[in-house]
Amino acid sequence: MLHLDVILIFPTRLKIKCGEIITGTPDPNGRIKGAFRYTPEYLQHPDAFPLDPVNLPLNPKEFLSNRPQGIHGVFEDALPDDWGRKILARKANLTLREQTEPRFLEALGNNGMGALCFETGHPVKAQDPSADIVTLDKLLELALKYDAGEYLNDQEFAALALCGSSPGGARPKSLVRDKDNTLWLAKFPRHNDPVHVEPIEAATLALARNAGLNIPEFKLIPVGSRNTLLVKRFDVADTGGRYHMISMKTLLNASYYAWYTDIFKAVKKYSTQPSIDIPALFRQMVFNAAIGNTDDHLKNFSMLHKETGLCLSPAYDLLPDIHGKRSHSLSFPEGAGEFAPDRSPFLRFGATLNIKNPDHIIDSMIREVSAWQDIFKEYEVPDPDIQKLAGDINYRLAQLNKRNR
Repeated sequence: MLHLDVILIFPTRLKIKCGEIITGTPDPNGRIKGAFRYTPEYLQHPDAFPLDPVNLPLNPKEFLSNRPQGIHGVFEDALPDDWGRKILARKANLTLREQTEPRFLEALGNNGMGALCFETGHPVKAQDPSADIVTLDKLLELALKYDAGEYLNDQEFAALALCGSSPGGARPKSLVRDKDNTLWLAKFPRHNDPVHVEPIEAATLALARNAGLNIPEFKLIPVGSRNTLLVKRFDVADTGGRYHMISMKTLLNASYYAWYTDIFKAVKKYSTQPSIDIPALFRQMVFNAAIGNTDDHLKNFSMLHKETGLCLSPAYDLLPDIHGKRSHSLSFPEGAGEFAPDRSPFLRFGATLNIKNPDHIIDSMIREVSAWQDIFKEYEVPDPDIQKLAGDINYRLAQLNKRNR
């Protein structure tokens, strides 16, 4: 049995024990029984809010997870994906059988994304999970070695594990602080990337910004002979406190795949600023269709709990279809499916959302994204990469210009 205290960090930097997770050992099929309960202290706090408005409303009852992982989805949202879990497993000396979500939370501690920390009840010396930005060259070298399966000695691994085990996603990442104490997510290349992913993602973020999307601050910096993309952590308040994050995967109780319409329903129901978030999400949906962001699964959409309540997070993890998937993770509205749609489904769906002048939004999106090659060259994306992506992006833009249905 594993008992974890759940600590919530408010934007004001106030920390409070908001609840407790208790999980059992995996059964022969690997399923884990688990439950969560809010603390009386948190329930009585004037600023208390539900960590998950769908599955964990504010009340004193015990909430069974009813998931094979043994924990509710909102806690799994704090965990990294492949890259970070691989590091957590070695950091905590977890055997393959021990690599369960509750044990990963125990190993994660206070180093996750969002505002939640996890403690076993024993005093643990807090460690800053970020590195100084001046050490990026060393971190990149270690990340490339580890990603390629090369051996890292204990000292090398400790340096990488300190700041590389908490960020989400499947690719190598690290947390770094600059001279102004600003926290950034450093995204590194992989040893076997088919294209130069970091400059491509930076250029895509620039395109999204030009197209009117809300994106986090970012910068592309050279590190040795390679590039590293720095993205400012949008779950960190200016005060140094945190904003609670919850993914659409959790809010919808879904797998990675669903419909864009499902996300709109969740935003409409839970956002405290739907008049801002619904048009913003519409822009992001059209942008994803235009640029070919096929990695648009439910964990790549989140909501933040700001001072006024839940609101849509900035857009993140934006890339064209660098792996040639062609089909999107999410289905587009009105029967458009997962492939590159024309504009007709968007126009009809925009009308149901009361989006003001969706035709103009799509036209402006096409205009901005059509400049993609110039922006990619500005961020020094190599010509072979541009040529590799050109056919798909240009086809998608041409599709958006059509009114077939």
